[in-house]
Amino acid sequence: MPKNEAGAQKIHATAIVHPNAEIGQGVTIGPYAVIADKVSIGAHTSIGSHAVIESGTQLGQNCRIYPHTVIGGIPQSLNFKGEDSLLKIGDHTVVREFATINRATAETGETVIGEYCYIMSYAHVAHDCHLGDHLIMANAATLAGHISIGEHAILGGLTPVHQFVRIGAYAMVGGASGVGKDILPYVMASGVPAKIYGLNVVGLKRHGFSPETIKKLEQAYKLIFHSKLNTTQAVAAIREKINTCPEIEHWLEFIKSSKRGIYKKPGRP
Repeated sequence: MPKNEAGAQKIHATAIVHPNAEIGQGVTIGPYAVIADKVSIGAHTSIGSHAVIESGTQLGQNCRIYPHTVIGGIPQSLNFKGEDSLLKIGDHTVVREFATINRATAETGETVIGEYCYIMSYAHVAHDCHLGDHLIMANAATLAGHISIGEHAILGGLTPVHQFVRIGAYAMVGGASGVGKDILPYVMASGVPAKIYGLNVVGLKRHGFSPETIKKLEQAYKLIFHSKLNTTQAVAAIREKINTCPEIEHWLEFIKSSKRGIYKKPGRP
């Protein structure tokens, strides 16, 4: 690859870049990469060798796309009829080798991945998914369509997630799990099917949650997962017995809006 002055684009001679693609300042594109029409790549993003960036992809700034990835491929949906749709990837996100990320169907129009996400090798993000900032997907984790995952969540390797499932912010899902229902924010889950193994206390402390907030979440956790109350009764008990905070309200709204139901069965160490 030829040397260029600071801020200039560095596009390898063997790369194929559509003339209508929007390539930002300081972008690096490696050997044999393919950049399609209707693609925009933000400043100082790097595209590895043999990577394919398909039409409808909008990459943010300072992203790093490793070799042999396919970004913005058409949805793997029998209902897709070739409509225009988008994939949006936020700034500073990393996508490792052989990962695949699909653009949306016409139903929502956008697959969205937040900023500072880390998507490891062989992971797959299907159409119409919405992933929050600072998400980590480990190797070969796979998302079906229309999945929502909150910020700072961690999804372990070799874990498939069923379509339309939601995984809450700051949740941690262990490797080789099977996720077919919603997982509340702030908890740890693992297994096939997934079971709940407590609050993600270490993660909450690392991200600056106060001891008072964590204590309230622990109280609410016991009512939901370790009482004989059903979900409706547990929600009522939380409102009656705990002075709520934004995190508790977020929990209760997550439960209220769940369409697939939440995992409630607690696991054992």
